[in-house]
Amino acid sequence: MRIRKKLRESRLRTHLQIRAWLQPKLGKAGERLRLAGRIRLANIWARKHPKRTFACVTGTLSLLLVCSLVMNNSKPDGTDNAHGIGVIANMEPLFQGFRTIQSNKGLHRATMLELADSGRAIRRELDSLIAMPRKTHGDSLRIVRQYKRLENIVKFINNNGEHD
Repeated sequence: MRIRKKLRESRLRTHLQIRAWLQPKLGKAGERLRLAGRIRLANIWARKHPKRTFACVTGTLSLLLVCSLVMNNSKPDGTDNAHGIGVIANMEPLFQGFRTIQSNKGLHRATMLELADSGRAIRRELDSLIAMPRKTHGDSLRIVRQYKRLENIVKFINNNGEHD
């Protein structure tokens, strides 16, 4: 728990330092190139000419697709397509692992909900037992046992909440 917290804090500090170093430089570049004004003007033009904007975006994406296809097909070995399919086929165990993780998360969530429900029921029972004006020895033992059970449920839920 402590190690994770330290790692998280370290990553956050590093992120903040990089952001603090990079932000002024990007701000200066934006001012020097007058990006804000250019973006504003481009958005105004795009709103005035929606068909041209659509044509430009579609054309650019099509050009990029064609260029990437040409670049991939121009390789001399010619086994790129088979290699690509092999890579996709090799991803199946990874996807199966993701499915397993998701199903385990669902089971874990269901178990936690069941525990929370049983904890609420135990708490209601404890409240009614404690509210009784006259308690027998058996009632007192039952209160202690149920309190221990409730304590264990709360401890388990808190421990699992920290690990998620």
